[in-house]
Amino acid sequence: GQAFKSRIVILLCLQYALWSIGVYGFVMWLPSIIKAAPDMDIVSTGWLSALPYVFAIIGMLSASYFSDKLLNRKIFVWPFLLIGALAFYGSYLVGSDQFWVSFALLTIAGAAMYAPYGPFFAIIPEILPANVTAGAMALINSFGALGSFAGSYVVGYLNGTTGGFSASYIFMAGSLFLSAVVTIIAVKHE
Repeated sequence: GQAFKSRIVILLCLQYALWSIGVYGFVMWLPSIIKAAPDMDIVSTGWLSALPYVFAIIGMLSASYFSDKLLNRKIFVWPFLLIGALAFYGSYLVGSDQFWVSFALLTIAGAAMYAPYGPFFAIIPEILPANVTAGAMALINSFGALGSFAGSYVVGYLNGTTGGFSASYIFMAGSLFLSAVVTIIAVKHE
């Protein structure tokens, strides 16, 4: 009950839902985005789909290491979400005519979205009382699951309705941008 009454928990629920919209829209639709490139076969699509996750591993390990080293969590969450939003927006601006530039920006977006997971989940027990932490984490994860459903569904809907990926890039960029802003608001005094 205490978790539901906490302003920080409610903001982190919103933040994680918005973040998950971007992540799961990306996860579910990246192979389709790559496959739409000219002369792209299934094997190339598979290899290229793996590339953002290789950089995501590096980003996650680096962000977690430096977050622990500096004992500052927030600075390793919102900047990465903002970078992800800007990379999605940049990929939208470049468009599908310049596939490799667009793909490089999507790779940056993917890595940036995954990098802050460790620091984000370290924030929760550090800023909340022990009696609220478990319930807060469960509630935040539940909202993340709702965001992941919404992200997958809405991105698919936008892709199908518009016949391209541009609208979904804007949607994911906007979600990540709002997630970064909510992070700053939620954890002002980490």
